[in-house]
This record gives sequence, C-alpha cells and structure tokens, in this order.
Amino acid sequence: MLKRNVIVNLVWLMVSVGMLVAGSHLGRRAGGSSEPEEVRIPASRSAVLESGGTDQERPYIPLPGSLSKEEGALAERGPSRTSEVSRTRSRELQAARRSMARASFEALQRRGPLNKKQISGLVVQAVRASSPVERRRAFDRILEEMSSPTFTREQAFLMRAEMARNGADGRLWQLWDYAWGASDPVNAVAHLAEIDPRHFEGFLGNMIPGLASVDPQAAIEVFSALEPEVASRVERRLLEGLVDNDVMVATDFIFETTDLTNFDWRPMDTLTREIARDSGMVETLEWASELPDGPLRSSAWSAAYAAWGSKNPEGAIESIMAMNSSNDRNMALNGFTAAFAHTDGSLAVEWANEITAPQLREAALMRAFRQFHRQNPQAAAQSFAANDLPSKVWQEATGEAWSGVDADGRGGSNTTGAGAQNPAVN
Repeated sequence: MLKRNVIVNLVWLMVSVGMLVAGSHLGRRAGGSSEPEEVRIPASRSAVLESGGTDQERPYIPLPGSLSKEEGALAERGPSRTSEVSRTRSRELQAARRSMARASFEALQRRGPLNKKQISGLVVQAVRASSPVERRRAFDRILEEMSSPTFTREQAFLMRAEMARNGADGRLWQLWDYAWGASDPVNAVAHLAEIDPRHFEGFLGNMIPGLASVDPQAAIEVFSALEPEVASRVERRLLEGLVDNDVMVATDFIFETTDLTNFDWRPMDTLTREIARDSGMVETLEWASELPDGPLRSSAWSAAYAAWGSKNPEGAIESIMAMNSSNDRNMALNGFTAAFAHTDGSLAVEWANEITAPQLREAALMRAFRQFHRQNPQAAAQSFAANDLPSKVWQEATGEAWSGVDADGRGGSNTTGAGAQNPAVN
C-alpha cells in the first residue's frame, strides 16, 4: 500500500510551484469534498416479483358475464387508475429526459464554467446517449471543461459522482482520470490520500500517465514512493505517460533506475513496446539505434522485433535479412523468434539457428522448441535430432530428458518438470 502522506508531502510543493509558474490554475478554489459513496441501484419491483420462482399459479381468466356488477365496476376502475399512474410516471420521465437533454445542449454550446445541472446533463449524455457521436461530443465537452483554467475541485468531484451514478465504464474512467492528472495535477495527486483503498490502485494507474505527460518529475516522485509490488504493476502506465511527454525523458528514467548488476530486461521491453505502439516501427528502430551499447540497447532491439514480429512477421524478417551480422541482428532474431514461435515453431527454430552468439542462440532455440513441441511433438523431435544442440535445450524446452527419437518419432520420455520451471520469455 502506498505511503499516502509521504506521496502528498513529496509531491505537493513541486507540483504547486510548477502550476504557479504555468499560471493555469491560480484561480482554483481549494474547497474540500470527499469521494462519493458507491451508488447502489436497488432492484426493481418487477425483478423482485419475477425472482419468486416458477411455481406461481396460472392466471385466472373468468368467463364473460361471470363477474358481479360490483366486481365489474372495480375491474373497470382498476385499469383506469393504473393507466393514469403509468401515464404520470411516463410524463415525469420524459420531462426529466428533456431537461437533461436541454442541459447537455446548453453545456455543449456554452464556453464558460459549467454549472451543476449542465455537468450532470453532459455526463448522462456521455454515458447513456444512444448515439456514439452524441456520447463522444458530450465527453469531449467534459474534457474541454477540465482543461479550462476555471475548472474547480468541486466540479471534478461532481463529475466523478455523476459518472459513478450513471455507470460509466472502465474506458471512460481511464480517460477521465488521465485528463485530471494532466489538467489539474495538484488536486489529482491530493486525491490519492483521500480515495477509498479499494479504488486506489485503479485510480493511480489511470491518473499517473496523465500526470507524467505534463510533469514527469512529479509522476516519478509519486512512483518512487510506492511499495515495490504496487510499483511493478503501475510502471507500465508511468512509462506510457513519460512517452507522451518525451521519449528521451522516458529513456533517461530507464537508464537512471536500471541496476546493471542485477539486470532486469522487463522495463526496457515495456518502454520499447510502448514507443512502437505510440510512434511506429521506423521511429522505434531509429531510437534504438541511438542507444549506447550494453544490455539496455540489446533489450530494446529484442523487444522492437518481438513487437514487429507479432504484428507483421514478413516485414520484420525482411528487415533482419537486410542487416549485417552484429549484436543488433542477433537481438532482433531473438525477439522475432520469441514472438513468431507461437505462430510457427518450425520456422522459428530455423531463424533462431541464425543467431551467432552461442548462449543467446541456445536460449532462443529453447523458446522456439518449446512452442514447436506443443504444435507438433514428432516434427520437433526430428528437428532437434538434426541439430547439434546440447540435450539440456530439449529438457528445458519440453520438461523431458532427451533420449533420441523413439519408434513413434517422438523425443524423450522421462518427465522432469524442468520446462515448468523455465517459462518462455516474451
């Protein structure tokens, strides 16, 4: 769990000074509010009645003329009263909908601060409008209001309460929390100390990339105060925001926080894939080619071609074929074969054999043979027998000791469980 007071104390001064320099939030009110309670929608009366079981008596339908005059009079009055109540409720519902629609329309046209009714109308439209265009327009207006210098803490909490009441989905929450971190970092960070612990990590994961996109140092300070388990789950979102700010800011963060004596390839892998998703392969490879030699550069090349190979294997292999023999080419083959083995283990084995670094080649072949064995055990055994490889590669890949190809064309028979202890990379 986050040391909440530590986060607020570490970040508040830095963010506040940044916001004073920017001058974008000088007029904000500091009034307090609290996280809205979870909205619970009670079951409708009809749903309760329907849940009573299936053993209900069949409805009684009397014969014509069998009702007495008194009963007939009651029967005539009953539907009339019921219909009148239904009509009244229908009129009230339609009036409420028209009111919300008018408020939403006014909010869409208005460019000044939105009042409570207009915010409520916009949220209803953003969440519940039947037209996706109407939903998008309403939510865009909400985001526009959040970026205004007149946006207040009270408006933020009103929006959150209305989104909860109207059942906003996870995607809307993700966008809204990101926008809050980007447009109002002071109050967004302060909310970390107030939010229900059950929702803390979800809110943090949504908000921190927005914060990082405008104030990387503040986001890094928040991240640095997290418990290791939480930090490991949130790091990807932090890197997304750092990339949104500047790729080199994200790169510097990785280089500054990586312990080369106890190297972990995952953070650089995550960063590389985020750059590829955000900017495309051309920009990603240009970025990777400028990194200094070492483990981080190697991880970047491997991750780039793993991402490329999973989406466009033909393009990735054409690029590799045009490369001269080098460590970059070896790492590109390592990443490509790790991704492509899930599609075709046989071809992945062939390309892994092209790696010239012995240890890297064995590791790549182990991953490729693991997938190949799952796809076609007999063909995998025959391929392994044709390659001059240590038997440990087969054992690591399949969990079976290598004993040659048996009469059924399979390789190995003694299960050791080693494969389960060495999960595939990528």
